[in-house]
Amino acid sequence: MPVKHICFSCSKTFKSVSGLRSHSKAKRHTANLFVCEPCDISFLSSIALKSHMDSHADHYDDSDSDDDNNHCCNGCKLQFTDMTALNQHLSDPSKHHWCFECSRDFASKTALSKHQKSLAHRARDFKCPLCKGMFKSPSGIAMHIESGCHEFTRHHVTAAVQRMEIIPDISIKQITGPVQHPTVCAYVATAAAFDGSAYGCYLCRKSFRTLSALNGHLNSPAHDDDEFRCPKCKTEFKLISGFVQHLESRACGLAKTTQIDNYFNDLTAQFSGLLKA
Repeated sequence: MPVKHICFSCSKTFKSVSGLRSHSKAKRHTANLFVCEPCDISFLSSIALKSHMDSHADHYDDSDSDDDNNHCCNGCKLQFTDMTALNQHLSDPSKHHWCFECSRDFASKTALSKHQKSLAHRARDFKCPLCKGMFKSPSGIAMHIESGCHEFTRHHVTAAVQRMEIIPDISIKQITGPVQHPTVCAYVATAAAFDGSAYGCYLCRKSFRTLSALNGHLNSPAHDDDEFRCPKCKTEFKLISGFVQHLESRACGLAKTTQIDNYFNDLTAQFSGLLKA
């Protein structure tokens, strides 16, 4: 059974045929236009669609067909004669702020613009220096490595970055000399942390409903020192991924997105070499 509402050109999925068609029109993915309207299923080719139609001939009785529902604006509850009319309606900024690529409506032009500039539509162009994983942003790679999936902790990542010659300087602490992997301490809470109503953190005043949640908190960056500082706005961060996300958000305008991407790619080889040293 074919998968409903999938773009066979880029593998995006959609909740409705109208969403798929809007996407196909915007991206000129003509291979997506083979759709069984009564069954609400898309096919890869006209041959596959014909085979389906031949085996479900009863679905194509003119008395039972109702194409109007496939050209309906769910937000306005209006029906249109064809997809072209519906797309023209969705393109009207006085009525909708519609993203044709992911079939979503936004509350304002600003919200739509912010969405279009976000990672939502970015390709996975960034490769992890330690595996074949592909990511949408430099911060995605940083968080991936900090997670410990390559037997390196966030502390190893921080130590490696602090040894890199980065201009302008972003490290609060300067580490020199031969590369030495940091000693990592793991905190473990026991049932003794239960105070009768919750499990309390002995490093701060937060409490948690379960022991596993408390241990997750203890081994998160929550109690880490700030290690990095934005050279422009002086905001401090515990992890390099947090600092890179700050740059990507362009909150303080330190660098453009393209500059961040190129800069991160230039540092990848040096970073991975230090991490594995």
